[in-house]
Amino acid sequence: MTIKYSFYIHILLLIFCLAAAVNAQYDDKPREKKPGKQVEQQRQQLKSSLGEKYRWPLNINNGYSSSFQEFRSNHFHGGFDLRTHQKTGYPVYAIADGRIYKIRMVKRGSGRGLYLKHDDGYTSIYFHLDRFEKKIENVLKRVQHIKGKKYIENYFLKKPLYYKRGQIIGYSGETGAGLPHLHVEIRDKDYFALNPFKLVELPGKDKRNPVLKGLLFRTRGDSPINGKIGESYFKFQKKGNGFYALNKTLLVTGNFDLVLNVYDWSDTGKKVAPYFIFVLIDGRLYFRLHFERFQRDDNNQLGFVYDMFHSNASTFYFNLFSQEGFLLEQENTPLEQIIKNLDYGKHELKIMVEDNYNNISTGVVPFYKIQNPKFEISNIEVIDGKNENENKVLLDIKKLNAHPSGDIKINIFDDSDSLISTAALNHHRITGKKPIRLNGVPADAFYIDFDFHFQDILYFKKKYLLKKDHLTNITAVPFDSFINRDEVFIKVKDTTLSSQNIKLNVIQGKESKLVDAQCSGSFVYFRFKPMNRENRVLLHFSILKDNEKVVEIQEKLNLIYLEEGVEQGFKYHEFEAEFDARSVYEPKVLKVEEKDYRSEFPILSRQVSLSPYHFPFLDTVFYIFKKKLPNPRQVGIFKYNPKTGKWRSRYTTYDAVTTTYKRRLISSGIFALLRDIFPPRIWFIMPRTRYKKNFKWLIVKIADKGKGVDDETIKIWLNGQGICPKYECEYDPDRNSLKIEDLRRLRVGRNLIKVQVKDYAGNNASRIFRFNLR
Repeated sequence: MTIKYSFYIHILLLIFCLAAAVNAQYDDKPREKKPGKQVEQQRQQLKSSLGEKYRWPLNINNGYSSSFQEFRSNHFHGGFDLRTHQKTGYPVYAIADGRIYKIRMVKRGSGRGLYLKHDDGYTSIYFHLDRFEKKIENVLKRVQHIKGKKYIENYFLKKPLYYKRGQIIGYSGETGAGLPHLHVEIRDKDYFALNPFKLVELPGKDKRNPVLKGLLFRTRGDSPINGKIGESYFKFQKKGNGFYALNKTLLVTGNFDLVLNVYDWSDTGKKVAPYFIFVLIDGRLYFRLHFERFQRDDNNQLGFVYDMFHSNASTFYFNLFSQEGFLLEQENTPLEQIIKNLDYGKHELKIMVEDNYNNISTGVVPFYKIQNPKFEISNIEVIDGKNENENKVLLDIKKLNAHPSGDIKINIFDDSDSLISTAALNHHRITGKKPIRLNGVPADAFYIDFDFHFQDILYFKKKYLLKKDHLTNITAVPFDSFINRDEVFIKVKDTTLSSQNIKLNVIQGKESKLVDAQCSGSFVYFRFKPMNRENRVLLHFSILKDNEKVVEIQEKLNLIYLEEGVEQGFKYHEFEAEFDARSVYEPKVLKVEEKDYRSEFPILSRQVSLSPYHFPFLDTVFYIFKKKLPNPRQVGIFKYNPKTGKWRSRYTTYDAVTTTYKRRLISSGIFALLRDIFPPRIWFIMPRTRYKKNFKWLIVKIADKGKGVDDETIKIWLNGQGICPKYECEYDPDRNSLKIEDLRRLRVGRNLIKVQVKDYAGNNASRIFRFNLR
């Protein structure tokens, strides 16, 4: 036996040694999955208990489907959602002793709700209930009778009802918004929303790590991302359980904005928001965001946390940079300051994400801070030989200082942008004049590019024209614009222009400024900040030939320059925008332009785009269209979604005196006045059974693609008898359906259902359905 065990021990030791040898071969792979010491200390400090955990006396133990502080279109998610398997009627228990002091009954949003004030001063809230416990239900019916309406909004009980922990206070449902689920919130003594995962013991345990999808970089200052101006998205690759790395090398020259695309898996397999986000550069913690506690009614912070264009209820893009007025982020260290102080060379960005069950994922992003090359040519001469092989170009390089481990390629193009010749420049540093000769240059050579590469990435390009006769014939300068915060970038798309042959004078009101052309890996571009709040900005391009101005071209931009603390208005034909003094907490720029997208609805105004779409308005902003139109009830403000290619109606108020249509916004986009001419669509879900005794309810479907179904106009007759009393036959806009439970008029034989409804545009629809029963 001793010999046998000794044999097994030796085998195990051999396997261990082989594993160690394999790990040694791959020692250059990043293996750290646990947080560093600094982050671990921060994490433990932040996760100190907010109070004694409640034991959840739960009959609803099907897992959760939404987490705390998730993105919603106009607010944070203030609690968590418990899954009910598409069913209603689960008993809901008080999680602690306390008094029901308020009930809530609204058509949309939270639906039926209860507010339970605990003996410790905390409050638990339960939404989307199907019905209340009998004593509370009696209070609701009495108030409904007194007020004469079903939806009583909020009602404070004159005598709060006391319930012990574990007593039934209601039953789960799907009232308000969403499919069947139970929404639970916990608020502290100051009525701040708390993360319930840290207070309530749920029966399940989530064991899956958060998923890092990618990083979105936005240009700031004079720092292209991998030579590109604008937005650049990089996907993460999964390298192991909870460990991710970018699939591309990253080159920056300076500051940038960083946005993380990430989600967590709930125990029910739904995408939810994580709990902690830490970001470090070279081991220094600069960004820390934890979803622990926030003021429930202050949703201005939503736009600081989430990218407003890319995020939705199941897609989360987190802004990983400090901003003026950002109160939820804990470090308040400007990313710009850290990048500025970095030496040129290789660095490491580390992103750590933790969920509510302590599962951690880490993303490691090596990046290089490089310096744009200093490159200048003092003279270019094209010499024609007797034949093409004897043609040559003579260059005098006046200055060159480029990354020593990079490659410099010389590319020659014809006037149709076709590559016709290539070469390489084998110098990286030139301090004095150095002549360069390129032999065998084709006769149709039009311009020459010097492309600077590092890690196989084109990060800088400088172009020189060999032929310039076309410059005097230029009549327009095509360009794209990119805006980030308070900076405007003009990217010249014309490949026949080089940085030496174009200049820009920006004219805004009585002020003007000359802007130098800059080079990136793809464009000649200009960068400037607005000088004042004048909306009309003139771009005065000068085309140069041999340093002499030969053409002047004027383009224009419509810009809105927003400053914190300044009320501002903007008018553009029939469109107006009103910005409150607290619309932004730091200067921002919006570009105004017309669009021309198709719509199945008649378009009654200009399509006005205010971009960029990713940053939020932090206080009251109204978009207004002023236009006198027939049948204004049909007209509304619609928003265009570039991702889906569809227009969607937004809630609009109409003032008949001023003939204005008005919409409050929290972020910008593309808007227009459209007319809803389409009536609602009605169809009937034919019963699966043909036997009257098996019937429990009937389902009628009603949907509208315009301004929405006006459910207060719904009328239904079953076999000639109206069957929807005042508080019954409630329309569910999430399912586009109406459940008929009053089946007293149902009969054996032929049955007839008649449905009438209007939408909010006043369009009528009616249908008749027939079916037979046994």
